[in-house]
Amino acid sequence: MRGEALRTGVAVVLLLFGGACLAELPPDGGSQGTAAYPEAEAAAAWQGLAAGYVRQALKDRTLDKDAALNARIDTVMDAVGAAAAAIDSRFAKSTWSAILIDDFGLGAAAFPGAVILVDAKFVRRLQLNDDELALILSHEAAHVIAGHAAAKLAFMAAFVGKEKLPTARAALVEFFAKDSYVAVFQPEARQQEREADRVGAAIFLATGYDAPRALGLFDKLAKLETPEDGQAADSHDGAQVRKQIIAGVIAELQQHHARRAPLPR
Repeated sequence: MRGEALRTGVAVVLLLFGGACLAELPPDGGSQGTAAYPEAEAAAAWQGLAAGYVRQALKDRTLDKDAALNARIDTVMDAVGAAAAAIDSRFAKSTWSAILIDDFGLGAAAFPGAVILVDAKFVRRLQLNDDELALILSHEAAHVIAGHAAAKLAFMAAFVGKEKLPTARAALVEFFAKDSYVAVFQPEARQQEREADRVGAAIFLATGYDAPRALGLFDKLAKLETPEDGQAADSHDGAQVRKQIIAGVIAELQQHHARRAPLPR
């Protein structure tokens, strides 16, 4: 019953705020339509990239060794992974992992295979509490659930031509080879980020972490923004815009669950 309620909650998010990838998934959780590359091949390409980051971190000795911080990340990741599995049965047997890398440079990034790389310096700089970490990891898990990594490869196959990029790995390498591809993909990237915020809000709510404390993340992010942030060159909306949207999704879901709750006898 809990899983059914959570899946219903995600459906409510998509109906209320508009959806993309998740709205197109059939009931069995499989992909709808024809992907540019086989799912396993696309996932392997991205997993290879994640492994490359970890290998480089091992070489540079930048894997974070703070036992307390790693324990916190593991605990929060377990809760987020359980919530993601309850929402999407494809991830019922997934073991999610969050790996801390000093100066990773991306804040956090998700990869197929339920791996999330997190910049330890970013965590310390913002003095993130567990609730804020849960919101970040929920956002990243939403990227995986929605298949956003595969969408980047599909874009490359369509934009460059499948005949020139016969494999998923070739498409991934080419995507990062030129800034021009990232620029062309930017409008879709922004839609992906908005979807990850909406679906991530539903995952976060299912973790049981404190929403008001988590939303404080965006006040911290707002202090780091430059005047150019939130404009066309950035795939994320401004911090305060994101805060309002995510708070709205959480409020709508809470109201929805309250209406569905059985009346006291």
